[in-house]
Amino acid sequence: MNIIITNEDVAWTEDILLSTGEHFSDEQKAAITSLETKDVIACPGSGKTTALIAKLLILSKQMPLENNKGICVLTHTNVAINEIKSHASFHFQKLFNYPNHFGTIQSFVDKYLAIPAYINNYNRRPLFINNDIYFNRMERFRKYLGKETNAFCYKSGQKNYPYSLNFEDFAVNNNVCSKIKLNLNDAVQKKHYISLLRLKKQILEDGILSYNDAYYLALKFIEIYPDLKNLFSKRFSYVFIDEMQDSSTTQSILLNEVFNHNIVIQKIGDLNQAIFDYDDDGECGWTVDDTCSLCITGSKRFSNSIASKVEKLCVNQQTITGNGRQNEITPVIIVYDDNSIEQVLNKFGEIIIQNNLHQLEKKIFKAVGWRGTPHNSERTIPSYWDGYSKGKKEKKTEFSNLKSYIIPQSDIFSSGVNIYKKRLIEAILKCLRIAEVKDNGVIFTEKKLYRYISENDRDFYNDFRVRLAKWCLPINGHEEVLEEMKRYLTNEFIRFFGYPINDELTNFINSSSLESNADENLQNKNIYNYSSETATIEIEISTIHAVKGETHIATCYLETFFYEYDIKRIISYLTGVWTKPTQKRIMQNLKMAFVGMSRPSHLLCMAVHCNSISGQEEALRCSGWNIVNCTN
Repeated sequence: MNIIITNEDVAWTEDILLSTGEHFSDEQKAAITSLETKDVIACPGSGKTTALIAKLLILSKQMPLENNKGICVLTHTNVAINEIKSHASFHFQKLFNYPNHFGTIQSFVDKYLAIPAYINNYNRRPLFINNDIYFNRMERFRKYLGKETNAFCYKSGQKNYPYSLNFEDFAVNNNVCSKIKLNLNDAVQKKHYISLLRLKKQILEDGILSYNDAYYLALKFIEIYPDLKNLFSKRFSYVFIDEMQDSSTTQSILLNEVFNHNIVIQKIGDLNQAIFDYDDDGECGWTVDDTCSLCITGSKRFSNSIASKVEKLCVNQQTITGNGRQNEITPVIIVYDDNSIEQVLNKFGEIIIQNNLHQLEKKIFKAVGWRGTPHNSERTIPSYWDGYSKGKKEKKTEFSNLKSYIIPQSDIFSSGVNIYKKRLIEAILKCLRIAEVKDNGVIFTEKKLYRYISENDRDFYNDFRVRLAKWCLPINGHEEVLEEMKRYLTNEFIRFFGYPINDELTNFINSSSLESNADENLQNKNIYNYSSETATIEIEISTIHAVKGETHIATCYLETFFYEYDIKRIISYLTGVWTKPTQKRIMQNLKMAFVGMSRPSHLLCMAVHCNSISGQEEALRCSGWNIVNCTN
């Protein structure tokens, strides 16, 4: 059964997804109606996700599809999946039921390939597919390698080898273990190789996998069972992969291996926004087929004046048309010197208020830069504001001490007190792992822990459950339960499991330090407050990586240093002169600038040191930039 998407279908989704009077562009309609294998290249703010949702809604009306096949939608983050679900679930819940699949690439690989592969090898499920837990395990076990092997790896230039040690490193080519450069013809170095491989296998046997391990197992599983392609072909008719430019080479290879040519596969993204360097060579895993692609060149986000600046920053040439209905504000270059750099944010705030942007409904103003780590002598984000601190985007799930597990959490209102119960269990399971206590040779999980205690001592089990419930509320009430937990873990709990207290466990239970990336610090949004005589506004300071995919009312791109000052490195492109970049640093720089400067809907500013644009001022003005001095 060939499905044809009509203009009437598209109009129906416009009523659901767009504001009154708005319509999809011709390019968006072409992407929506296409049901062939294609690459869809979409510029920033083009509404590509909305177009994808429209296609999904239309296809849902045709369900069940022929032979009861489904749709597979993959992306790189749960944020993107949640965005799709928030728009579509209200209207068509069946989109998210079997045989359809919505999820991240990682979750798809885990569910359908890595976990089955692990079960096939070990007759049980892996306990964790999680980098935090894997890295922690590696760090604890590296001591068993011995001083000589650790020293050799360190001297070979792999200071953090436990964190990056993948199974492909053990593929012997020309008698050399490539990453750590072990010559297997040398008896001593071969011993190092055997020690490293034994360590890697032991952690795998314990059921702890890194994300890379999951991909390794998945590829091997497909290699052993090539008919898996046919199974996926029987389940899915269509596969849509969003933000394809963020795919690594490994992910791209795997996706090509999983689905055969009987499935319609559409890869959606923008090569110019590929700023995540997943591989050693920094290359994006997506190779666009120019003979079989669609383009969405019209941006709904920003005006033509911003579009003309962003277009010149493309590594891969791309036509970008601005939104003709958006107010035109000439992009601004804020020039500073060594003595006025700390006035940049004030000048940015002043320009925002001068243009009355603070009166708009969504007051999202951000200043973004490439490098957020302080530098001894060069300018990075903290040079503009010493209140900036670079925090992690995600919370850790593994900590080095008990105290860090039981601090009060800010998301209590969305998660409830069960968040504390979960963290208490995680801390207890960590104690068991440190003490190397297992259940028939298998590391304890929460489910195994409850079952084991219940089967061996029902009274102890009831007491254990009561204590967990008792501790949850006091934690949220900022009362001290740490000492009570310490006593329990070093007395009743130890007596039940019968394990000795070693130095590592003592340090874990008794350490008084609090890890810096615990909950409170992760909530830091780096807000700079600017006040004038008429208004006060908040400007969030952030890295470019952190704002990818966002839309702001006004964005200020902060010049920072990475082997060279980034604005100075690409100044010719900012004056409107485009040439095909060939140097890696320039290509990397252009992609960062492209992502950073394509965030604003109304105002684009760029903060740059006077030395970086010296002699280029007139060319920049002719290219459509308004240059203002920071101290004026």
